[in-house]
Amino acid sequence: MSRFLPATPRSRRLGRELRKLREAKGLTGDETAKIIRCSTSRISRIESGEIRLRVGDVMELLVAYGLRIDEEPATALLEQARDLREDGWWQRIGGKYATYIAYENEAVELKNFEPMLVPGLLQTERYAREVNIIGRETDQESIEQRVSARMTRQEALHRQPNPLRLHAILSEASLRNEVGGPEVLREQLEHLVTVSRLPNITIQVLRFEAGAHLAITSGFALLTFEQDEPPLGYVETLAGELFLESSRDLARVTAAYDNLRMLARSPAESLKFIKELIKHGA
Repeated sequence: MSRFLPATPRSRRLGRELRKLREAKGLTGDETAKIIRCSTSRISRIESGEIRLRVGDVMELLVAYGLRIDEEPATALLEQARDLREDGWWQRIGGKYATYIAYENEAVELKNFEPMLVPGLLQTERYAREVNIIGRETDQESIEQRVSARMTRQEALHRQPNPLRLHAILSEASLRNEVGGPEVLREQLEHLVTVSRLPNITIQVLRFEAGAHLAITSGFALLTFEQDEPPLGYVETLAGELFLESSRDLARVTAAYDNLRMLARSPAESLKFIKELIKHGA
């Protein structure tokens, strides 16, 4: 069993189902490990979704739990294991950025606040390239790889039949910050007007006049998934990326987002403001 990189809602969902079966059988992790001749830590990693399971691995666990592999729920779990063997396009990127994309790709809704830049899912190719030139990458190949990844991420907004629902709050600073110069910025603002017409995209602008708020220091994202998968918070800082999973952290991030949504202009007023910036120059 090789390590699953990165873990995704699907791998964690399969792990949770296997844990429920083990507990229903009355087995501990240690006892299960002895039955299938592996370490207890491996059982733990399987149930947390950190292991990319082969169909045979799942079959072995199902037999250990006394299930017929040709009946439900075994057949459904085996099908989930087959799906996990398909590599996502993001896995060649590596690192926590790839982990975030994996989650984003499976999310049904994304709430995003950015204080200084247009969110990646709404960036034009030229704008994205300028952002990455001043970012952590230095060689042209790495820059182009990240730009390409950002463009591919945006396909989630157009997937059918269930496109990703995006609610983005953009600070006024992000709309005035001349990333790449006036021409690149103007193209970016025009793109925001275009995508705002999509039924699954909502854009609000937080004007300077709104004053201080609960997310004054950094941007963040809140991802929601299908079924019983818990939500996930994500914050990108100069020191690296942070994933927020505890109920306390998620409550704080949700409160901050609700505060921003209340302070921001309505979608209609925000669209009008962006058009004015295009007309008169940001």
